Amino acid sequence: MKRDYLNWTIEDFFKAAESWKRPLFLMPHQDDELTYAGLIQRLGPKTRIIWFTNGDGLFFEMNMTPEDYGQIRMKEGVNAVGAIGIEEKNTRCLAFSEVEIYRRMSFLQQDPGIIKTHAEFWDKIRQGVREALFAALPDAVFTAAWQGGHPEHDLTHYFTRLAVDDYERETGRPLPFFHLPAYEYTVLIAFRFHPLYKGRRLKFILTAEEMEGKNRMVQQYPSQAEMMVKFRKFLDRLGLVGGLLGFAGTADAYLGVEHFGPVPHDMDYAKSTHWFDKANYMFEDFEGIPITFKKCIRPVVTAFPRTPPAVIT
Repeated sequence: MKRDYLNWTIEDFFKAAESWKRPLFLMPHQDDELTYAGLIQRLGPKTRIIWFTNGDGLFFEMNMTPEDYGQIRMKEGVNAVGAIGIEEKNTRCLAFSEVEIYRRMSFLQQDPGIIKTHAEFWDKIRQGVREALFAALPDAVFTAAWQGGHPEHDLTHYFTRLAVDDYERETGRPLPFFHLPAYEYTVLIAFRFHPLYKGRRLKFILTAEEMEGKNRMVQQYPSQAEMMVKFRKFLDRLGLVGGLLGFAGTADAYLGVEHFGPVPHDMDYAKSTHWFDKANYMFEDFEGIPITFKKCIRPVVTAFPRTPPAVIT
């Protein structure tokens, strides 16, 4: 099975995309799609959007129940992509609870061996992602980058990887598979691949119209407004500091370039993307119990290993 897309240039990518009928974005959380609003717009209203979680993770910050907060987040997601022409019928939310996922990861942190008695919980997620991907009949798939920045991003990526493998095996056709960097080291590396990342990198500059669309999407997330304002200020300050080194910029300039790339087929998912485990998921915890790659994510990967189809390069 030959995967030409692994060597595409950005020009090759957009040329191939002209023939796609159902490009699929499988995103971890509502608002994760904002960063790639330009790419979604360029692929057009035929794009499908699936969210992995129900977005209930930060319910405690809003003095709401997880259920009520999740309902708000899921509605915001639909409104956001609607602002750039994606109809609700082309969206879906798998609605896995962030709260419950974090709870189960905290169990693993305390005893990774407990994966054996919790396998049904993780298999339900694996099967849910698989069913959703197969139902979408995609001709290209995009998901969060595997980068050790957020545990649910990595889980979404891995279960999507398994579903893509299954889809290729059952159809006998290669399925172009791309990942979208979010952040690592908290937000010190935001929406870019790590400088040491060895995979292929693609990027493009958004048009003024695409930036307007991205800003319209942001306005559909009132629950995240304060956080987004803080992040834009961070990017502006980063640009000022960068100016001393010759690469000055503003938040708009930074967000006006989108980076992504093909997922390397031989990626070792049992191995951390960082040299030290503490560099993964910095400050992530559940009720005071830290969430780490070694004890929370690797056991899931080991419990559900890949069986990829043959590849001819």
